[in-house]
Amino acid sequence: GQAPLSMRVVVGRPTKRTPMFEDKIKAVVLNPPWIVPDNIAAKEIWPKIRKDPAYKDREGFVVRPDGHLEQKPGPRCALGAIKFDLSNPFGVYLHDTPARSLFAQPNRALSHGCMRVEQPNALAKRLLAGDPRWTPDKIDLAILAGTTVRIELKAPVPVSVAYWTAFVDPDGTLEFRPDVYGWDRALQERLAAR
Repeated sequence: GQAPLSMRVVVGRPTKRTPMFEDKIKAVVLNPPWIVPDNIAAKEIWPKIRKDPAYKDREGFVVRPDGHLEQKPGPRCALGAIKFDLSNPFGVYLHDTPARSLFAQPNRALSHGCMRVEQPNALAKRLLAGDPRWTPDKIDLAILAGTTVRIELKAPVPVSVAYWTAFVDPDGTLEFRPDVYGWDRALQERLAAR
């Protein structure tokens, strides 16, 4: 009856909401590159590169043969050192982040929709526990090596992404959080219209 692992997450900002869905983690990717979505590249990255051409190399961006922008693995990569692959139609997944200070903020609706996890190493080691090829030490060494490694899980792990603004915490206290996406308000309006 106890959660084996609990951590904070950073989710999508109100204009880039993290959707509610069910899926499965299919793989753990160590040292992932970030293939920048076209809308983020056009609105955020290319303007920075035009303003400061050195930004591209400094932040580790390259243009792929297909024309898409990619950020190479490394300490500046927006995905951090670990990514957890899902297969949902929203293009949303879980990943590490170099912006560790965001986890201390009370409002963590700050991403483009993906979920940044506070303890990616602990989650990776939990998901890969029991796989003799990927002991905790081997995971750490692979991350330090800096090469991208995709590890398919032997059994995909279910994930449910839900939006709760009221819940009971482990000590029995009823907790309330702001309705940052306005979904509670929309639900109230629908119920009132019945």
